[in-house]
Amino acid sequence: MKQYTHVVLCLLALVGCAPQGEQTSEPDRASESTHAMIQGVWQLMTIENMDTGEMDRIADRRTIWTQYTDSYWTYVWMGPGREGSTPPDFAQLSPDEQYQENRTKMWDEDEQWRFWGSGGTYELDDTRMDYTNVVSIEPYQVQMGGVEEILYVNDTAYAYHSVPRSGEPVRKFTHRRVDTMGSLPTTRQGDMDPADLRGNWQVMSTRHTGTGEVEQVAPYRTNWFHVTDTHWTYVWMRKGREVVTPDELAQLTPDDRIAVQYAKIWNERHRPVFWASGGTYRIENQTFVVGPRDMSIEPWMIGVEGEEPISQLDRTTYVYLSPPRADGSVTETTHRRLD
Repeated sequence: MKQYTHVVLCLLALVGCAPQGEQTSEPDRASESTHAMIQGVWQLMTIENMDTGEMDRIADRRTIWTQYTDSYWTYVWMGPGREGSTPPDFAQLSPDEQYQENRTKMWDEDEQWRFWGSGGTYELDDTRMDYTNVVSIEPYQVQMGGVEEILYVNDTAYAYHSVPRSGEPVRKFTHRRVDTMGSLPTTRQGDMDPADLRGNWQVMSTRHTGTGEVEQVAPYRTNWFHVTDTHWTYVWMRKGREVVTPDELAQLTPDDRIAVQYAKIWNERHRPVFWASGGTYRIENQTFVVGPRDMSIEPWMIGVEGEEPISQLDRTTYVYLSPPRADGSVTETTHRRLD
């Protein structure tokens, strides 16, 4: 379930980076090619209250992406001005300083969110989209869902109406496309077809190539790597986080409310139990080349690039090697395809 401003809506705020100009015409209905056209990455540009005509140009203050593949979506947004230490500097902070820094990455002085991540599944029936949350920064939203009515989708723009609960206004969400579907290399690189990367992947295990030690990730963490032709989103949550509804949260004291909110993102050692990030990539010489990260729960990672050699890629399995750490160790990560 996506989140808009401070209020969690039971609707999916799909993303789309719109074209440079405004959309001048709208098809009456989404076409039969909606499923194919909607796949990609969209940036949310405006939200219009259809009852009052009030227009929120949300792209002026937040970067908001929704990414679709065949049957999965991920949703990540980030507000401006977030700061955070690199891991070596963070390790030098006192526990209280680590706590305060983590809090300011995620909430402003009014306890409003500054970052968000979620993901799930969707189905289309003509212009109706039914979606379900599978991963969310808000534990109570997992397995919740909603309905949206698609107004139009084309090469550059996408819009839908919310289908609200009783008494809520209808809102129109307008997006622009930010990726370039179809731009992956069409020729094989060695025994690998780059097009096989398209889709959503679940991290299953990691292996330390030096020691051979294997960690089974899937039993304790839902960890997705969601890839289109040019963009990726990485979102994971540790299983077993406490579920607290908004009504229950409102009954807590301010200190307890802050503690509950904090525990959604970090554990008692100030290490993450939830993560989300997103950016661009290209494939070169059988290597996944990470373009500058556009969004990350850790502000220091924004703009960081990297290379991840691919050791296996086919329609069911994706395996890559991490860049060597300072001690020379390398981790091999294995995924299975979800869609």
